[in-house]
Amino acid sequence: MRHKSMTAAAVALTALLLLPSLESATPLTAFTPPLPPHSATVRPHPPCTSTRLGRPIRRALVPALRSTLKPQAPPPLMPSSSIPLASPERPLSERVAETVRTVLDRRRMFGKYSRDIAGKTGLGALAALAYVRNVIEQREEVWGDLLMIVMNNKPAPVEEALLDCTRKVLTAPIDPDEWKWFRNNILSTYAWFAPSSSRPGGFVYDHLLEIAREKIREQAVEVDEVTFPALAGIKSEVMLPGGKDECRQDHRLVGMFPDMREQLLGTPENARYYDLNVYLSKLVCMSRVVNPEFQTCLSAVFSSLPDPPIFQSGPPKTLARCRAKAQLEYGDMGWPTTAHVIDTIRCTATFETEEKLLEGYLALMCAAGCPTAWGCGP
Repeated sequence: MRHKSMTAAAVALTALLLLPSLESATPLTAFTPPLPPHSATVRPHPPCTSTRLGRPIRRALVPALRSTLKPQAPPPLMPSSSIPLASPERPLSERVAETVRTVLDRRRMFGKYSRDIAGKTGLGALAALAYVRNVIEQREEVWGDLLMIVMNNKPAPVEEALLDCTRKVLTAPIDPDEWKWFRNNILSTYAWFAPSSSRPGGFVYDHLLEIAREKIREQAVEVDEVTFPALAGIKSEVMLPGGKDECRQDHRLVGMFPDMREQLLGTPENARYYDLNVYLSKLVCMSRVVNPEFQTCLSAVFSSLPDPPIFQSGPPKTLARCRAKAQLEYGDMGWPTTAHVIDTIRCTATFETEEKLLEGYLALMCAAGCPTAWGCGP
Protein backbone atom coordinates (compact mmCIF):
# COMPACT_ATOMS: atom_id res chain seq x y z
CA MET A 1 0.00 0.00 0.00
CA ARG A 2 2.92 2.34 0.64
CA HIS A 3 4.02 1.99 -2.98
CA LYS A 4 0.55 2.89 -4.19
CA SER A 5 0.47 6.03 -2.10
CA MET A 6 3.98 7.14 -2.98
CA THR A 7 4.32 6.46 -6.70
CA ALA A 8 2.08 9.29 -7.91
CA ALA A 9 3.95 11.86 -5.86
CA ALA A 10 7.30 10.48 -7.00
CA VAL A 11 6.32 10.68 -10.67
CA ALA A 12 4.87 14.16 -10.26
CA LEU A 13 8.19 15.34 -8.86
CA THR A 14 10.09 14.19 -11.95
CA ALA A 15 9.42 17.29 -14.06
CA LEU A 16 9.98 19.59 -11.07
CA LEU A 17 13.31 18.02 -10.19
CA LEU A 18 14.67 18.36 -13.71
CA LEU A 19 15.78 21.99 -13.55
CA PRO A 20 17.23 21.91 -9.99
CA SER A 21 19.09 18.74 -10.90
CA LEU A 22 20.56 20.47 -13.95
CA GLU A 23 21.46 23.60 -12.02
CA SER A 24 23.26 21.56 -9.36
CA ALA A 25 24.97 19.19 -11.80
CA THR A 26 28.75 18.96 -11.68
CA PRO A 27 30.33 21.10 -14.43
CA LEU A 28 31.43 19.10 -17.44
CA THR A 29 35.15 18.42 -17.51
CA ALA A 30 37.38 18.48 -20.54
CA PHE A 31 37.56 15.26 -22.52
CA THR A 32 41.05 13.74 -22.65
CA PRO A 33 41.74 12.07 -26.00
CA PRO A 34 42.93 8.46 -25.76
CA LEU A 35 46.63 7.79 -26.02
CA PRO A 36 47.78 6.85 -29.54
CA PRO A 37 48.96 3.23 -29.87
CA HIS A 38 52.68 2.52 -29.82
CA SER A 39 54.31 2.20 -33.18
CA ALA A 40 55.10 -1.32 -34.25
CA THR A 41 58.65 -0.23 -35.20
CA VAL A 42 59.60 0.83 -31.67
CA ARG A 43 62.19 -1.51 -30.22
CA PRO A 44 61.23 -3.08 -26.87
CA HIS A 45 63.16 -1.90 -23.83
CA PRO A 46 64.07 -4.04 -20.85
CA PRO A 47 62.07 -3.56 -17.64
CA CYS A 48 63.17 -0.57 -15.60
CA THR A 49 62.36 0.43 -12.03
CA SER A 50 63.09 4.12 -12.62
CA THR A 51 60.25 6.60 -12.26
CA ARG A 52 61.39 8.42 -15.44
CA LEU A 53 59.26 7.75 -18.50
CA GLY A 54 60.86 5.96 -21.41
CA ARG A 55 61.20 7.69 -24.76
CA PRO A 56 58.38 5.72 -26.49
CA ILE A 57 55.96 6.58 -23.67
CA ARG A 58 56.94 10.24 -23.84
CA ARG A 59 56.35 10.17 -27.59
CA ALA A 60 52.85 8.87 -26.94
CA LEU A 61 52.00 11.27 -24.09
CA VAL A 62 53.25 14.55 -25.51
CA PRO A 63 50.75 14.88 -28.41
CA ALA A 64 47.84 13.99 -26.14
CA LEU A 65 48.92 16.46 -23.45
CA ARG A 66 49.46 19.22 -25.99
CA SER A 67 46.00 18.74 -27.50
CA THR A 68 44.42 18.68 -24.03
CA LEU A 69 46.26 21.61 -22.46
CA LYS A 70 46.29 23.89 -25.48
CA PRO A 71 44.09 26.92 -24.66
CA GLN A 72 41.07 27.29 -26.87
CA ALA A 73 38.90 30.34 -27.39
CA PRO A 74 35.31 29.87 -26.20
CA PRO A 75 32.87 29.22 -29.04
CA PRO A 76 30.50 32.05 -29.98
CA LEU A 77 27.07 31.99 -28.42
CA MET A 78 24.15 30.79 -30.46
CA PRO A 79 21.74 33.54 -31.57
CA SER A 80 18.69 33.99 -29.36
CA SER A 81 16.45 33.34 -32.36
CA SER A 82 17.52 29.68 -32.28
CA ILE A 83 15.74 29.20 -28.91
CA PRO A 84 12.00 28.45 -29.34
CA LEU A 85 9.72 30.85 -27.50
CA ALA A 86 7.62 29.71 -24.57
CA SER A 87 4.10 28.48 -25.25
CA PRO A 88 1.44 26.41 -23.46
CA GLU A 89 2.94 23.35 -25.16
CA ARG A 90 6.48 24.38 -24.17
CA PRO A 91 6.17 25.99 -20.69
CA LEU A 92 9.84 25.59 -19.73
CA SER A 93 11.41 27.18 -22.80
CA GLU A 94 12.22 30.51 -21.19
CA ARG A 95 13.80 28.89 -18.14
CA VAL A 96 15.97 26.51 -20.14
CA ALA A 97 16.93 28.86 -22.95
CA GLU A 98 20.40 29.54 -21.58
CA THR A 99 20.93 25.86 -20.83
CA VAL A 100 20.03 24.97 -24.41
CA ARG A 101 22.41 27.64 -25.63
CA THR A 102 25.20 26.09 -23.57
CA VAL A 103 24.40 22.61 -24.88
CA LEU A 104 24.50 23.73 -28.49
CA ASP A 105 27.87 25.36 -27.91
CA ARG A 106 29.20 22.23 -26.22
CA ARG A 107 28.06 20.13 -29.16
CA ARG A 108 30.47 22.03 -31.36
CA MET A 109 33.26 21.50 -28.82
CA PHE A 110 32.51 17.77 -28.78
CA GLY A 111 32.45 17.55 -32.57
CA LYS A 112 36.16 16.75 -32.85
CA TYR A 113 35.95 14.08 -30.17
CA SER A 114 32.93 12.54 -31.90
CA ARG A 115 34.85 12.30 -35.17
CA ASP A 116 37.83 10.76 -33.39
CA ILE A 117 35.62 8.09 -31.79
CA ALA A 118 33.83 7.33 -35.07
CA GLY A 119 37.05 6.92 -37.04
CA LYS A 120 37.16 6.45 -40.79
CA THR A 121 34.91 3.37 -40.82
CA GLY A 122 32.38 4.45 -38.18
CA LEU A 123 32.87 1.26 -36.20
CA GLY A 124 34.10 3.27 -33.20
CA ALA A 125 30.78 5.09 -33.00
CA LEU A 126 28.90 1.79 -33.03
CA ALA A 127 31.11 0.42 -30.27
CA ALA A 128 30.62 3.57 -28.17
CA LEU A 129 26.85 3.36 -28.67
CA ALA A 130 26.83 -0.27 -27.54
CA TYR A 131 28.84 0.73 -24.46
CA VAL A 132 26.41 3.52 -23.54
CA ARG A 133 23.42 1.22 -23.97
CA ASN A 134 25.02 -1.39 -21.74
CA VAL A 135 25.85 1.17 -19.04
CA ILE A 136 22.24 2.37 -19.00
CA GLU A 137 20.78 -1.14 -18.97
CA GLN A 138 23.09 -2.22 -16.15
CA ARG A 139 22.28 0.97 -14.18
CA GLU A 140 25.97 1.85 -13.87
CA GLU A 141 27.55 5.28 -13.43
CA VAL A 142 27.13 7.39 -16.56
CA TRP A 143 29.70 9.96 -17.67
CA GLY A 144 27.76 12.94 -19.01
CA ASP A 145 30.45 14.07 -21.47
CA LEU A 146 30.65 10.66 -23.11
CA LEU A 147 26.86 10.54 -23.37
CA MET A 148 26.86 13.84 -25.24
CA ILE A 149 29.75 12.78 -27.50
CA VAL A 150 28.03 9.55 -28.50
CA MET A 151 24.74 11.40 -28.93
CA ASN A 152 26.49 13.71 -31.39
CA ASN A 153 27.22 10.68 -33.60
CA LYS A 154 24.12 8.59 -32.94
CA PRO A 155 21.37 10.97 -31.73
CA ALA A 156 18.36 8.74 -32.47
CA PRO A 157 19.59 5.54 -30.75
CA VAL A 158 20.83 7.42 -27.68
CA GLU A 159 17.56 9.34 -27.40
CA GLU A 160 15.64 6.08 -27.69
CA ALA A 161 17.78 4.50 -24.95
CA LEU A 162 17.20 7.48 -22.64
CA LEU A 163 13.44 7.51 -23.12
CA ASP A 164 13.13 3.74 -22.76
CA CYS A 165 15.09 3.93 -19.50
CA THR A 166 12.84 6.77 -18.30
CA ARG A 167 9.67 4.77 -18.90
CA LYS A 168 11.02 1.76 -17.03
CA VAL A 169 12.26 3.76 -14.03
CA LEU A 170 9.02 5.74 -13.67
CA THR A 171 6.72 2.73 -13.98
CA ALA A 172 5.10 1.83 -10.67
CA PRO A 173 6.17 0.63 -8.24
CA ILE A 174 9.20 2.93 -8.38
CA ASP A 175 12.31 1.40 -6.87
CA PRO A 176 14.04 3.98 -4.60
CA ASP A 177 17.56 2.85 -5.51
CA GLU A 178 16.79 2.87 -9.22
CA TRP A 179 15.23 6.33 -8.96
CA LYS A 180 18.33 7.61 -7.16
CA TRP A 181 20.57 6.24 -9.93
CA PHE A 182 18.31 7.79 -12.58
CA ARG A 183 18.31 11.17 -10.86
CA ASN A 184 22.08 11.30 -10.34
CA ASN A 185 23.24 9.82 -13.66
CA ILE A 186 20.56 10.42 -16.28
CA LEU A 187 18.32 13.26 -15.14
CA SER A 188 21.29 15.51 -14.32
CA THR A 189 22.90 15.41 -17.78
CA TYR A 190 22.65 17.99 -20.55
CA ALA A 191 21.41 15.33 -22.95
CA TRP A 192 17.79 16.28 -22.19
CA PHE A 193 18.35 19.68 -23.79
CA ALA A 194 19.76 18.32 -27.01
CA PRO A 195 17.57 18.70 -30.11
CA SER A 196 15.19 15.80 -30.52
CA SER A 197 15.84 13.53 -33.50
CA SER A 198 12.17 12.50 -33.64
CA ARG A 199 10.59 15.93 -33.21
CA PRO A 200 11.93 18.74 -35.44
CA GLY A 201 12.28 21.97 -33.49
CA GLY A 202 11.87 20.22 -30.15
CA PHE A 203 14.17 18.89 -27.47
CA VAL A 204 14.55 15.56 -25.72
CA TYR A 205 13.14 17.05 -22.51
CA ASP A 206 9.78 17.45 -24.30
CA HIS A 207 9.53 13.66 -24.38
CA LEU A 208 10.53 13.49 -20.73
CA LEU A 209 7.61 15.72 -19.75
CA GLU A 210 5.23 13.65 -21.86
CA ILE A 211 6.34 10.45 -20.14
CA ALA A 212 5.91 12.08 -16.72
CA ARG A 213 2.37 13.21 -17.58
CA GLU A 214 1.52 9.74 -18.91
CA LYS A 215 2.71 8.07 -15.71
CA ILE A 216 0.82 10.61 -13.58
CA ARG A 217 -2.42 9.79 -15.43
CA GLU A 218 -1.84 6.06 -14.98
CA GLN A 219 -1.16 6.44 -11.29
CA ALA A 220 -4.12 8.78 -10.81
CA VAL A 221 -6.49 6.11 -12.14
CA GLU A 222 -4.95 3.48 -9.89
CA VAL A 223 -5.02 5.71 -6.80
CA ASP A 224 -8.65 6.70 -7.40
CA GLU A 225 -9.60 3.03 -7.29
CA VAL A 226 -7.98 2.49 -3.89
CA THR A 227 -10.45 2.48 -1.01
CA PHE A 228 -9.90 2.45 2.76
CA PRO A 229 -13.05 1.07 4.43
CA ALA A 230 -11.58 1.37 7.94
CA LEU A 231 -11.18 5.13 7.46
CA ALA A 232 -14.55 5.78 5.85
CA GLY A 233 -16.16 6.80 9.16
CA ILE A 234 -13.72 9.61 9.90
CA LYS A 235 -15.34 12.97 9.36
CA SER A 236 -13.16 15.68 7.93
CA GLU A 237 -14.21 18.57 10.14
CA VAL A 238 -12.54 21.54 11.74
CA MET A 239 -11.97 20.99 15.45
CA LEU A 240 -12.30 24.67 16.40
CA PRO A 241 -15.81 25.99 17.18
CA GLY A 242 -17.30 28.16 14.46
CA GLY A 243 -16.65 26.05 11.36
CA LYS A 244 -14.08 26.35 8.60
CA ASP A 245 -14.16 30.16 8.39
CA GLU A 246 -13.20 30.38 12.07
CA CYS A 247 -10.20 28.07 11.74
CA ARG A 248 -7.69 30.89 12.20
CA GLN A 249 -4.63 31.73 14.25
CA ASP A 250 -6.51 34.59 15.92
CA HIS A 251 -9.30 32.31 17.17
CA ARG A 252 -10.12 32.87 20.83
CA LEU A 253 -8.84 29.37 21.68
CA VAL A 254 -5.53 29.97 19.90
CA GLY A 255 -4.81 33.50 21.01
CA MET A 256 -2.65 34.96 18.20
CA PHE A 257 -4.56 38.25 18.16
CA PRO A 258 -3.32 41.25 16.14
CA ASP A 259 -1.87 44.08 18.25
CA MET A 260 -3.95 46.69 16.37
CA ARG A 261 -7.46 46.77 15.00
CA GLU A 262 -7.90 47.13 11.26
CA GLN A 263 -9.87 50.36 11.64
CA LEU A 264 -7.05 52.06 13.56
CA LEU A 265 -4.57 51.52 10.74
CA GLY A 266 -6.29 54.18 8.66
CA THR A 267 -5.85 53.13 5.02
CA PRO A 268 -6.19 49.78 3.20
CA GLU A 269 -2.49 50.02 2.33
CA ASN A 270 -1.54 50.27 6.00
CA ALA A 271 -3.84 47.37 6.90
CA ARG A 272 -2.31 45.24 4.14
CA TYR A 273 1.23 46.11 5.23
CA TYR A 274 0.48 45.21 8.84
CA ASP A 275 -1.18 41.97 7.73
CA LEU A 276 1.62 40.69 5.45
CA ASN A 277 4.59 42.01 7.41
CA VAL A 278 3.93 42.80 11.08
CA TYR A 279 1.31 40.21 12.04
CA LEU A 280 2.80 37.50 9.82
CA SER A 281 6.31 38.09 11.23
CA LYS A 282 4.90 37.69 14.74
CA LEU A 283 3.14 34.48 13.70
CA VAL A 284 6.25 32.98 12.09
CA CYS A 285 8.39 33.95 15.09
CA MET A 286 5.96 32.32 17.54
CA SER A 287 5.84 29.21 15.35
CA ARG A 288 9.60 28.84 15.55
CA VAL A 289 9.45 29.23 19.33
CA VAL A 290 6.87 26.47 19.87
CA ASN A 291 8.11 24.13 17.12
CA PRO A 292 10.56 22.08 19.29
CA GLU A 293 7.88 21.36 21.91
CA PHE A 294 5.33 20.57 19.18
CA GLN A 295 7.63 18.02 17.52
CA THR A 296 8.48 16.40 20.85
CA CYS A 297 4.81 16.11 21.81
CA LEU A 298 3.72 14.56 18.50
CA SER A 299 6.67 12.20 18.44
CA ALA A 300 5.74 10.96 21.93
CA VAL A 301 2.11 10.38 20.90
CA PHE A 302 3.01 8.19 17.92
CA SER A 303 5.92 6.40 19.58
CA SER A 304 3.53 5.14 22.28
CA LEU A 305 1.63 3.04 19.72
CA PRO A 306 2.19 -0.76 19.65
CA ASP A 307 3.59 -0.47 16.11
CA PRO A 308 4.92 3.11 15.82
CA PRO A 309 4.86 4.77 12.39
CA ILE A 310 7.78 6.45 10.66
CA PHE A 311 7.78 9.94 12.19
CA GLN A 312 9.50 12.85 10.43
CA SER A 313 9.70 16.42 11.68
CA GLY A 314 9.26 19.17 9.12
CA PRO A 315 10.89 22.61 9.19
CA PRO A 316 8.70 25.63 10.02
CA LYS A 317 7.33 27.44 7.00
CA THR A 318 9.37 30.43 5.94
CA LEU A 319 8.05 33.97 6.04
CA ALA A 320 8.09 34.18 2.22
CA ARG A 321 6.17 30.92 1.83
CA CYS A 322 3.52 31.96 4.36
CA ARG A 323 3.11 35.34 2.68
CA ALA A 324 2.70 33.75 -0.76
CA LYS A 325 0.13 31.27 0.52
CA ALA A 326 -1.90 34.02 2.22
CA GLN A 327 -1.91 36.14 -0.93
CA LEU A 328 -2.85 33.29 -3.26
CA GLU A 329 -5.34 31.36 -1.15
CA TYR A 330 -6.73 33.70 1.51
CA GLY A 331 -6.64 37.13 -0.12
CA ASP A 332 -10.45 37.44 -0.11
CA MET A 333 -10.94 36.23 3.48
CA GLY A 334 -11.22 38.11 6.77
CA TRP A 335 -8.43 40.39 8.00
CA PRO A 336 -5.73 39.59 8.89
CA THR A 337 -5.60 37.20 5.96
CA THR A 338 -2.34 35.64 7.18
CA ALA A 339 -4.18 34.31 10.25
CA HIS A 340 -5.62 31.65 7.93
CA VAL A 341 -2.15 30.08 7.51
CA ILE A 342 -2.52 27.35 10.14
CA ASP A 343 0.19 24.91 9.00
CA THR A 344 3.24 26.97 9.91
CA ILE A 345 4.68 23.97 11.79
CA ARG A 346 4.18 20.41 10.60
CA CYS A 347 5.29 16.78 10.77
CA THR A 348 4.62 13.52 8.93
CA ALA A 349 3.66 10.07 10.25
CA THR A 350 3.71 7.20 7.74
CA PHE A 351 1.69 4.07 8.59
CA GLU A 352 1.92 0.66 6.93
CA THR A 353 -1.84 -0.08 6.88
CA GLU A 354 -5.10 1.80 7.19
CA GLU A 355 -5.84 0.03 10.50
CA LYS A 356 -2.57 1.34 11.96
CA LEU A 357 -3.33 4.81 10.62
CA LEU A 358 -6.71 4.69 12.39
CA GLU A 359 -4.96 3.76 15.64
CA GLY A 360 -2.65 6.73 15.23
CA TYR A 361 -5.58 9.04 14.50
CA LEU A 362 -7.41 7.93 17.66
CA ALA A 363 -4.26 8.39 19.74
CA LEU A 364 -3.85 11.91 18.35
CA MET A 365 -7.48 12.80 19.10
CA CYS A 366 -7.13 11.52 22.66
CA ALA A 367 -3.94 13.53 23.18
CA ALA A 368 -5.73 16.63 21.88
CA GLY A 369 -8.61 16.16 24.36
CA CYS A 370 -11.28 15.86 21.64
CA PRO A 371 -14.87 14.69 22.31
CA THR A 372 -15.57 11.04 23.03
CA ALA A 373 -17.11 10.31 19.64
CA TRP A 374 -14.26 7.97 18.83
CA GLY A 375 -14.12 6.19 22.17
CA CYS A 376 -11.14 8.08 23.51
CA GLY A 377 -12.75 10.24 26.14
CA PRO A 378 -11.15 11.31 29.39
